[in-house]
Amino acid sequence: MKPEWKNFLIDYGAEFEGDSLISFGNPERERRIPPQGAILCDLSHFGLISVSGEDATAFLQGQLTNDINQVTDSLSQLSAYCTPKGRALATFFITQRQGDYYLSLSRDLLEPILKRLRMYVMRSKAVLEDASASLVHFGYAAPDGDKQLSEILGKAPANAYDTMQIGNLTIMRQPAPIPRFKILGELDEACKLWERLNVNAACVGRSSWEYFNVMSGVPMVTLASSEAWVPQMMNMHLINGVSFTKGCFPGQEIVARLKYLGKSKRQMYRVGIPHCVKPPAVGTHIASDKDPEAGTILNATLNPDGYVEALAVMKIAEATNPLHLGEYVVNVLELPYALEVE
Repeated sequence: MKPEWKNFLIDYGAEFEGDSLISFGNPERERRIPPQGAILCDLSHFGLISVSGEDATAFLQGQLTNDINQVTDSLSQLSAYCTPKGRALATFFITQRQGDYYLSLSRDLLEPILKRLRMYVMRSKAVLEDASASLVHFGYAAPDGDKQLSEILGKAPANAYDTMQIGNLTIMRQPAPIPRFKILGELDEACKLWERLNVNAACVGRSSWEYFNVMSGVPMVTLASSEAWVPQMMNMHLINGVSFTKGCFPGQEIVARLKYLGKSKRQMYRVGIPHCVKPPAVGTHIASDKDPEAGTILNATLNPDGYVEALAVMKIAEATNPLHLGEYVVNVLELPYALEVE
């Protein structure tokens, strides 16, 4: 995180532990704001990898699950990076900016993923760098967020993953039930945009942003879940995170075989856990009456009512049975896209 950006946020009331932003002083109030209210959220808990050079496109095309040729300065992408056995090491939001690619991922995965990717550069003319401190990275969501951005910047991305470049700002729309945007930019312009948006928005901690990911059914692999699941088990093929026509990538044979020759016995569900006020750790098991490991928590956060909502990889055969996590009942909730049926 840029020290100047950290000081800027502190001036707005941000409270930190090290470089981790905890809240803006009232986490309970902040949690209750979305989705009805407008929020601003620092996204420094995401790491950022830049990929540049004349072979950058070809290099990424051979490493990631999605077709990098579809990424332009006006269209971003969701993708994953797999082991040769098809297990997802990381998931990314990929954005193009001033000719370079930027891969946004869980910050605790940045160092191991950057090291692993660099191992495969070899003679390719591609340069991979930790760009986390080179650009400011924040989020904005509001019921009228597209209107507010248009009034300030003259336009706003219309659909999920649509992207626009305004001066030294890159703005990507993200999936959510209300307009939601990721902003990458140089310090001065990012600070000015935050200040203008803050007139009608509240500053919040990361849990509100994570709640939108859960609502939207967008999985984020962290260090604790790295190598746990094949992309299809996290619904990546249902949300345009996997291309089956792009050609080879690590684990491609396993991922393709699951699509064409078999059927996954697991998929990701959105679940609610009423009365549970502490998000369970990644990897915590959800049980059914028949199976103590019917599902596994992938991402979890508190909803505006103060209870846990989560994305969980479940055994499809168990998802319609009564579920519980310890003493708490677990309810399967709707996702904004259709799941496959067994």
